Amino acid sequence: MCLGAVLAIMAQAQPTVATSYYDHARTGTNLAETQLNTSNVSVSGFGKLFRYAVDGSIYAQPLYVPGVAIPGKRTHNVVYVATMNDSVYAFDAGSNAGANAAPLWLVDFSNPAAGITVPQIADLIGSNNLNIVGPVGIESTPLIDTGTRTMYLVARTRENGSFVQKLHAVGITTGAEKFGGPVTTRASVSGTGSAAVNGIISFDGRTQNQRASLALANG
Repeated sequence: MCLGAVLAIMAQAQPTVATSYYDHARTGTNLAETQLNTSNVSVSGFGKLFRYAVDGSIYAQPLYVPGVAIPGKRTHNVVYVATMNDSVYAFDAGSNAGANAAPLWLVDFSNPAAGITVPQIADLIGSNNLNIVGPVGIESTPLIDTGTRTMYLVARTRENGSFVQKLHAVGITTGAEKFGGPVTTRASVSGTGSAAVNGIISFDGRTQNQRASLALANG
């Protein structure tokens, strides 16, 4: 899969995109846009500049933070891309280094040697020919807390046969795990549904779906 990168006019003035659709109301409205209009958005001067390669399908919205100081590298405007193969990439948003160029950093939440793999859609619903094909790793859009420079995301894994969903907090400068994480999602509620055991319905990491995006509330 390839990520379509920045557009011709956006690079310098682009505001931070730290959450799905710009804000918690999910309006999709960029109120800081002052340059694009019907005269300069045309097929002759507005379009894809370059692309980067990633390892799987992208269902999560890419996020963007300008002026990120990457250790050992210069300051970059960074686009963050999460894939269904349980990977997160940090790319330079303004450098045409080529489709196969190395990212600023890359985190892979699978570890086959330790029995941690990416679940396949057939493992979850018994089919591989519907709207999702192949792996189902990071599906929901992550969230970036710009105050602490932290990205939160949910990664789905299969760990020694068990289906697990974990909330990760990683630093946006390195991708390193923060705050002693990750934390495994666990929950239960009283009920009598088909999944109830002794009157309790528990969260199921195999059947519950992580859609559509994370939100930050009260820190």
